[in-house]
Parts: sequence; structure tokens; C-alpha cells
Amino acid sequence: MKEIVILSGKGGVGKSSLTAALAHLLTENGKYRLTLADTDVDAPNLHIVLGAEFDRSTGVTASDKAIIDYDKCSRCMNCVSACAFDSIIGTEKPVIISYSCEGCGVCSLVCPEEAVSVHPVENGQINFVTSGTVRVVAGELGIGESSSGRLVDIVKRQARQEASLCGCDLLLTDGPPGIGCPVIAALKGADYAILVSEPTPSALSDLQRITEVVQGFKIPAGAVLNRSDMDPQSAQTTRDWLTGNELPLLGEIPYDPYLPQALARGDLGVKMYPDAPSSLAIKKLHKVVEGLLE
Repeated sequence: MKEIVILSGKGGVGKSSLTAALAHLLTENGKYRLTLADTDVDAPNLHIVLGAEFDRSTGVTASDKAIIDYDKCSRCMNCVSACAFDSIIGTEKPVIISYSCEGCGVCSLVCPEEAVSVHPVENGQINFVTSGTVRVVAGELGIGESSSGRLVDIVKRQARQEASLCGCDLLLTDGPPGIGCPVIAALKGADYAILVSEPTPSALSDLQRITEVVQGFKIPAGAVLNRSDMDPQSAQTTRDWLTGNELPLLGEIPYDPYLPQALARGDLGVKMYPDAPSSLAIKKLHKVVEGLLE
């Protein structure tokens, strides 16, 4: 089974829309069986793009929080002054602000009464979605919760298990934006990374950063330029940078009003408007991705 992860240093460049479209095209004729992993756990939206509802959800324990036993607490307030995250407040007794607690455990170390302990807590959930023949495993972090990288790792492991059970050819991962811990967790175990960008200076800057991360893990990668005709000069600057850094340009997708129209109706552009410019470009890219799977 191959693993391909679709990333973007910058958010909002069309990563999830492209992931959903490729999943549809790859499975359309029954040629491939695949599982999708939505690892943008801070804002998962792959199920929305696919127009699917959750089948079931299960809670995930991927974070630690401090808890105070007030029967033991002497109100010395050492924990208040020791907390680097200002997650313990109070004047008469210490009170933990749960959502900002990082579970580092310093408060338990400085407590003379051993009244503070750190325990695993549920901080998110994994949602399971079926869209046609495609199984989706999506992580969702609780509001204000942290440890998104750990949750991404759990999502990837669960998605691999689902893919193995169904005998899939491919695990296609919709990665989180940026270059932080969640991205590194999404990259782990990948055979190839598709980096989505757009012709703007900020997108090129973020493409350069995510490329460094991917190359640091020695994972083969290629780029996709979305909305490629939006700014011809910036698009050429991006192409020149890709050429200079020996990063293949897998495909370009032009700006196309039909795509957002389809998404607004809860459908995919490649399904609703198969002959639209963006759909034809994605179909061409789909053939390139098929080549990666051979």
C-alpha cells in the first residue's frame, strides 16, 4: 500500500478540494481502493467537501492535564508561580484553567504536599465517514485543546488500520497547513508528498518552507499550482523557483468559478462540471498520480 500526503505551507490554497477530487477520480472506475485521512485536526473539512456525514465517532485521549487534590493542598501557591503558561490562577487557592494547561507537570514537581498530579484526558475525537466506496478517517481537536500532533499520529495509525482491513492500494492524507508538529506527524511514513501552492508571494514563501521540511525527511515530492492564471507574473516566479530547486511541477489548475459553485452545492467540481477547465486540469493531474502508484 502506498501513502501519499497532500500538504500546503499556506492554508486556503485548495488542498482539501484537490484531495477529494483525486480520491473520486482514482476510485471512479474501481481501479483503486483507497482510504482518506483528514489530519487537519484543528479544522477538518474533508467530509464537508465530499458532502458526507459522520458514521460514528470515538473519543481520543491525546493530551495530559494537571489536577489538584484540594484535600492535600496547603494553598502554598507554588504551582501558580511555577506555571509558565499562566494556567493556574487564584489568590486563596490554586485553580487550573484546563484548556490552557499543557500537562508539562512542573506544578506537580514544585508541590510540597504532592497534591498536584497529571492525568491523560480526552481532548478530541476521530470521526469515521463513508463517501461512496471511500472510507474517511478524520481527526477533530476539541475547542481550545492542544497536542494536535499527537492526535494526527493517532489518526494516521487508525487510517492505516482501516486501509489494511479493506485491502486498499492507497492511503491518501489531507494534511494540515503550515510546517509545525501536525505536519511532521502527517508526513511520517509517507511515500510521496504533493505540495499545493498558488501564485502569490506569501504562498511561495510557505511553499519554500514546507519544501525544506519534506526534503529534511527525504520524502519525494512534487508541486501543484492552483489558480495558476490568477497572477501570471507570480505564477512564473513560482515555476522558476521550482525549476531551480529541482522540484517537479505535477500540474497546474486554472481559476474556475465552476469549482466553488459545485462545492457550495455539496458536490465536487469534477463530478458536477466534468468538462470545466479546473476539472480537466485535475483529471490530467490524476493521471500523474496514477503514475506514482505504479
